[in-house]
Amino acid sequence: MVLKEEKLEGGRRVLDLFWGPQHPSSGHTRFIVELDGDIVVNVTPDPGYVHRTMEKLGETRHWIQNIPLFERLSLPDAINVTWAYAMAIERLAKIDVSPRAQYLRVIMAELSRISTHLYDLGLHAIMIGSSTGFMWGFGLRELVVQLWAMVSGSRTTPSWVLPGGVRTAPPDAFYEQTKGFLDYLEKKIDEFVRLVIKNPVGYYRLKDVGYLSKEDAARLMATGPAARGSGIDWDARRVYKYGVYDELEWEVCVEDGGDSLARAMVRICEIRQSAKIIRQTLDRVPRDGPLVGEAVLHRMPPKQKETVNQIIRLGSLFATRLPEGEGLGITEGGRGRYFFHVYGDGTERPYRVRISTPSWQNLRAMIKAFIGARLMDLPAIYGSFGYFPPEQDR
Repeated sequence: MVLKEEKLEGGRRVLDLFWGPQHPSSGHTRFIVELDGDIVVNVTPDPGYVHRTMEKLGETRHWIQNIPLFERLSLPDAINVTWAYAMAIERLAKIDVSPRAQYLRVIMAELSRISTHLYDLGLHAIMIGSSTGFMWGFGLRELVVQLWAMVSGSRTTPSWVLPGGVRTAPPDAFYEQTKGFLDYLEKKIDEFVRLVIKNPVGYYRLKDVGYLSKEDAARLMATGPAARGSGIDWDARRVYKYGVYDELEWEVCVEDGGDSLARAMVRICEIRQSAKIIRQTLDRVPRDGPLVGEAVLHRMPPKQKETVNQIIRLGSLFATRLPEGEGLGITEGGRGRYFFHVYGDGTERPYRVRISTPSWQNLRAMIKAFIGARLMDLPAIYGSFGYFPPEQDR
């Protein structure tokens, strides 16, 4: 829709266009795009169309009830989101995590990362005209959510990570099926690259499109593949050494291209690295032992302690109040860094909850990448950032 037409000095004619908010391509965000011909000269984002007051809702309910709430920030990456919140509660309430739960969290977090990358790569494919790539991405992701269901009982809303540990133990079949899935995934992801990304149409829709320099990525505080695709070697798993990541061998995926192709290839590389991490963790994870640490165990009645190796009942956690103080939680999700800052005031409800999500943090960097591109390239750039409006709006 043309809003206005104005002539600038030098004879340029600038048109203002609405792009969105509709679900295809722009998501639930409106962008006001200023064009000189079909060249983008400026973009003004207008977010907030799916603002759900996550932070304020988190201050009105019991702290344990926020886990199913906050995982809806980004359902494809639910484990990494709730792990960051659980980490903030653990630091606030001085809750320890059982060794078995640390390994299980890493396995599920990397499956969550693979889920997010397949989700984003599938949507990115259809944005550049490949419906086959869309079906391949979501077809492979279907296998991930089936593994989630084996562990948590839910395909998309696991509510599995708890402060102090995890809610349920994986069945024995999970370990072998996960190894089989990784073998199949690595073969198919190579085919996805040949079919979609290295396809001449896909390649030239991404190559040198949506350039973001290393300096701009750092200045605008890009995170996740948006930063690593511009040559910034930063990953919260490496920096903060949470979980058992510091015990495992893996590499931070970095590309120097700074364009949409580089950001897509970072995701492909991270899928392979996640498979490497999961394989190592499967070989090391204890198959027995409590799912939560001592701080939670001592609150549980004797009858419930009989099943702490298989399932955790939440009754004892509902009787736990948050002390006065604050706690921080940071994890590396598929799209970048999740950050939770939780204040306690001695009641069962958090006094304040503040959240920083990758899509919100990457918004400025994505706008920078838009400028100078052609109008038809906006979906390709948008998809390369994995931008997710529900996560951005919180």
